[in-house]
Amino acid sequence: MSKDCYMCFNTGSSRNAYYCEDCRAMNDCVDCAFCEECELSYECTDCNNCYNSRFCQDCNNCDDVQFCYDCRRCKNCVGCCGLRDKQYCIFNEQYNSDTYEKALKNLNISDEKILKIIDEKSEVLKLKTPRMFAHQLDTQNCVGDYIYHSKNAFMCFDTRHTEDSGYIVQANLDKGTKDSFDCGPVPTAMEICYDVCYSDYCFNCDHIYWCSHCKDLQYSTNCMESGNLFGCNLMNHKQDGFYILNEKVEEEEYKKLTEEIKKELLKNGIYSIWDLLFKDTSKSKKHELDEKKSRTCELCNDHFELTKEEIEFYKKKNIVYPRYCFQCRLNQRYTMRNERKMHKRICDSCKNSFISTYPPDSKYIVYCLNCFWKHIS
Repeated sequence: MSKDCYMCFNTGSSRNAYYCEDCRAMNDCVDCAFCEECELSYECTDCNNCYNSRFCQDCNNCDDVQFCYDCRRCKNCVGCCGLRDKQYCIFNEQYNSDTYEKALKNLNISDEKILKIIDEKSEVLKLKTPRMFAHQLDTQNCVGDYIYHSKNAFMCFDTRHTEDSGYIVQANLDKGTKDSFDCGPVPTAMEICYDVCYSDYCFNCDHIYWCSHCKDLQYSTNCMESGNLFGCNLMNHKQDGFYILNEKVEEEEYKKLTEEIKKELLKNGIYSIWDLLFKDTSKSKKHELDEKKSRTCELCNDHFELTKEEIEFYKKKNIVYPRYCFQCRLNQRYTMRNERKMHKRICDSCKNSFISTYPPDSKYIVYCLNCFWKHIS
């Protein structure tokens, strides 16, 4: 849970955070992105466990650092790059506490000329300092970038606490994924899931969007604390049976009909939750069973290969092999959410005004928080 945050996106467990994106456990921070457990920090990117830091990138466990890149366990540094366990350094040159404080007085960062000098000197240092091939910490057998505390993660990006998964993106909040593929953006605590975006705490779910604390869902959107749903929308606290298109059915009928519907979806070229919601099926290619490892994306024509691990996952979950490459699949899920632009509008129910990413002329019915909870209850 977060408190007193403003204009923050994909940010959790934070206090007094402003204009932060894809952050976790931030306290009194402004304009930070992809950071975790930072305090009193400003304009930081990809920093972890930093205190009173400004204009830093890829720094971990640092205090009172400014304009630094790739520093670890450093204190009182300015414009440094690639340092480890250092204190009182400016542009990678060692000072003592007295000379450091004197030098700081000449670095007035409110002066644009000084800022330009700092930026130019920092860039020179960055070009001279070797970088590790990937941004990973506490990982084992992982492929991708910005992966933390994970194991056996393939082609994952901006991902934490993930295991035995592939193609996971922006799993930056409380937990990542386990035994899952094609989850993200923003999958939190997913297990045995596929083609999931903007959802949390789900088990054995495929092709879902904006669902929370659910299990055994397929092709469903905006469902909370429910199970055994197929093709459902806005279902809340439905754990008393089996549902297709929001209608309750018997278990045997559910099993029979869902198999028939899935075959029909594949026949019409529906392979993902995006396809179900937006694809023009009149232009779809006729589905043919194809189990080749080497494939060509039907959208961008790029070549891509299926790994042994994902093939095993698809067979276990009885999922047809993907027809689109990883990047196209990800782009589809990105387009399912609103543009990051705020609008002043009114609630379509109580007519009270609020600020929302849904513009006033949106084709959707948009409620304020109170009206929305009344509706789904």
